[in-house]
Parts: sequence; structure tokens; C-alpha cells
Amino acid sequence: MGRPKEFDLDNVLTAASNCFWADGIARTSISSLVEAMRIQRSSFYNSFNSREGILATVLERYIEASPLRMLMSPTVQANQSKPDLLLIDFILDFSNFLAQEGRGRGCLFFNGLSELTPQDENAYEIYQDYYAQLADGLDHVIRRLETEVPAATANGTVSLDHLLCIFIGLAHFSRIDPTELRLAKIGLDQLAGLSPHFAALIRSHSRPMEAIRQSEVAERSLMEA
Repeated sequence: MGRPKEFDLDNVLTAASNCFWADGIARTSISSLVEAMRIQRSSFYNSFNSREGILATVLERYIEASPLRMLMSPTVQANQSKPDLLLIDFILDFSNFLAQEGRGRGCLFFNGLSELTPQDENAYEIYQDYYAQLADGLDHVIRRLETEVPAATANGTVSLDHLLCIFIGLAHFSRIDPTELRLAKIGLDQLAGLSPHFAALIRSHSRPMEAIRQSEVAERSLMEA
């Protein structure tokens, strides 16, 4: 019979995530993790082996719960009917995710990607592996755009670098203002600036933005009541 669990895995992973959020990836120590997770150091090593072990588990959990998973997986992308709509949906979903989960802390993935350097060794490699998946996924979206919606890329301004700048910019701006409507508007405005096709498509999809606005108005009314 296996040894019974000494802790609730979901609770300790949430605590570890909050610790990485608060201290930053590079500065988070095993001591601070053990204290935040409220487990014995021996249990920590038995379950996660190292600081990088828990980081890999926390980041995988975060990616799986985030809209980033859609871009990193061609299989998930295949469920979307058109690649241009996929990008619009991602910006809307990512704006909501940053507002609800980040709450002014940014994005755990993009925060770490910006913070870590090759000197951080294993932690840096963990993030670079996911960055490679994201870059491959975006390349796949761009190839689909060129094939399925050539008007979207006709002027040659839709590139991997442009899309990454939009997403990284949203993640970092959300640390200044995590308002969902503001983030969605910034992201969609930037996407619209890449081609007339996206500008027209986004104008025709104004209803989701209005739904976000109404939701935020209703939320503020409840808070003021």
C-alpha cells in the first residue's frame, strides 16, 4: 500500500504559485516555498525533488489553466474554425485571464520569461521550453493565416515578433492596469493595426467588447451597493 499523502496537492501548489508571484522566480528559495506551502522540508524533497521541480509543476499547472495553452497546442488550435478569429478570441480570453488570475501581478509565464537569464540555468530552461512551444504555435497560426485567410497577411505585417509583442505587452501592462476592458481594447487595437483585414473583423466583433463593458459596470455597481 502506498504512503498516504501528507498534504493537499492543490493547496500546496496554489501556495507555491503565490510564493513565486510574490518573490519572483529567481529570488524564491526552498525555505520560502516550504514556509508558504506549510509542509515539512522532507515532504517537499520527496514530492518535488528541488526548487526547479516545484517550479516546473507550478508552471505546467498555470499554462494548462490559461489561454496560452491554445496557442501552444496545434491540436487545440484545430478546434478553432479560422485562425484570424482564434487570435481575436485569444486576446479576449487572455485579457480576462490576466484580470481574474493576475490581479495586477501580470502573467506568471511572461513575468518569468522576462526575469530569468541563462545564469538561472534549470529555471531558465523550463521557461525557454514553453517559449519554444509558444513560438512554434504562433508560427502555425501564421501559416494558417497565409493559407486560409491570405487577406490577413497581405501587407506582410503579421509576424511572430508582432504577435509576441502584443501578448507580452498585455501581460506587462496588466501590472499597471488589470482592467479586462482596457486590456482587451489595447490588444485588439494593436491587432487591428497589423492589417485592414483584422481592423474590419474586429469592428464586426464589437459585441464581445460591449459584453465585457457591461459586466464591469455591473461588477462596480455591486461593489458600490
